[in-house]
Amino acid sequence: MDISVAMIKERFISQGCTVLRESGKKNTPLDGVRLFDGEFLPNHLNIGFCGELALSLGDVFGTLPEENKLVMCVSQDMFFILDEIYLPKILNMAIDVLEYYRDFENRLMNAVYKGADMQELLDLTEPYFKNPAFIANWHGEVFAFTKAYANDYFRSAWSHIVKKRRLPLSSVQTLRNSPNYYTVTHKNTTAIFEFPDNDFTCIIGKVDSPLDYHLYLQIMQYKTPVTDTTCVLATTLLSALESINPPQEATSLSELFCDLLDKKAVDREKLNWVLLTLGWEECDHFLLLSFWNNEGSLAAEALCGELKNSLVRGQMFIWNEQPLMLICESDFAEVKVQIEQLVNELSFICGVSMPFSRWDMLSVQFKQTETAIRYCEQNSRISLCIDHIWEYLFDQLEDMVNISQLFHPAIITLADYDRKKNAQLLLTLYVYLSNERSLSLSADKLFVHRNTLLYRLHRINELVDVDLTNEEVREHIILSYRMMKNADNLT
Repeated sequence: MDISVAMIKERFISQGCTVLRESGKKNTPLDGVRLFDGEFLPNHLNIGFCGELALSLGDVFGTLPEENKLVMCVSQDMFFILDEIYLPKILNMAIDVLEYYRDFENRLMNAVYKGADMQELLDLTEPYFKNPAFIANWHGEVFAFTKAYANDYFRSAWSHIVKKRRLPLSSVQTLRNSPNYYTVTHKNTTAIFEFPDNDFTCIIGKVDSPLDYHLYLQIMQYKTPVTDTTCVLATTLLSALESINPPQEATSLSELFCDLLDKKAVDREKLNWVLLTLGWEECDHFLLLSFWNNEGSLAAEALCGELKNSLVRGQMFIWNEQPLMLICESDFAEVKVQIEQLVNELSFICGVSMPFSRWDMLSVQFKQTETAIRYCEQNSRISLCIDHIWEYLFDQLEDMVNISQLFHPAIITLADYDRKKNAQLLLTLYVYLSNERSLSLSADKLFVHRNTLLYRLHRINELVDVDLTNEEVREHIILSYRMMKNADNLT
């Protein structure tokens, strides 16, 4: 555990010491204490009379009072001055503080080594957390909780937790909808949720597990300021929780998404808890991304691990040995940049589904990612299904009917003629109709003279009897051509 100067100061204040002045970085780490002897050591808390320390440190900390009746505690560029003349008492207090925090860490680690479960670990921390705390999983099942709660405000919610061992989702959603609700991240390990309207703060930390269990710790601080000490203690507890086996009833966060891909029925409340856990409760549209390692140099688990470590958004998981990722549509631009930085190094192709909001259709989105990868253009590593929408639609039709039965008869006639005569009448007709029957545009697209185009159109008119002034006929021919080309590509 990294004990900081701020944690020492906080403990001093709780013991009745008055801090007269302070300055510097509060998270300066310590690894010991010592009486001042004229030498300033990094990562130590040096304690001495203010006058002696101020003189020896020179102008490093600016102008400081020189009275020897004041005691100064200093480490690197952090100091605070105490109104206390009994120097040995301050030194002993500093040593006690270090032992207090070290003892907290050692108790947890010893419990882990002896095979303690979550409840035993949480019981050890109860004297250090003045307000209630609990450990739950991604869908609100509570596995451990402290024995006491701080006040009447939590009484009904805490009663629900104790009796049903489950968090009420409605209560969590109500708090999240608070107009003054906001989040502050602490050192990328714990998040601090402020609820000013209700006079309390939640410290929440997710337990990172290689098996994707996503257990999390929540400490509720009612009318209690969240300090550096509380966050460090919470982070230490999280580290201990990562070292123990999850309870048997804990399930992987990814399991729900795999069930959806397998077209299994999923409890809606569990899905809502997943979205809440991932911070997606306000997201309206999502994207599914699949990753295909085209050189076979990385196993699915290895590729998934590399992507999970590199991408700051989304949820990675594996389904049927296929690395997949779910993200909010609004996060795609940021994720795309990060993927582009990885594709050449890891040599994979990323297929992106169209935006969706219905989770029961997740298997459809997976087919869209397959289409995007199948028709990925040469030299491209990120392929969007929306860019291959016709191919996707024709693939779906191919699964339902014999797609050749949908071709316009003119397409079949011209295709046969082209094969026999090595001509390009079918392509000519398609380009002509795709360019709104513009002779100049069509000639340019085909790289032929206008007279050549007119000759081909005349020959088409001789072979097939179609009314090209009819909009529906034109659309049928264009679609038929695209379906035929798609079928040829698949073959």
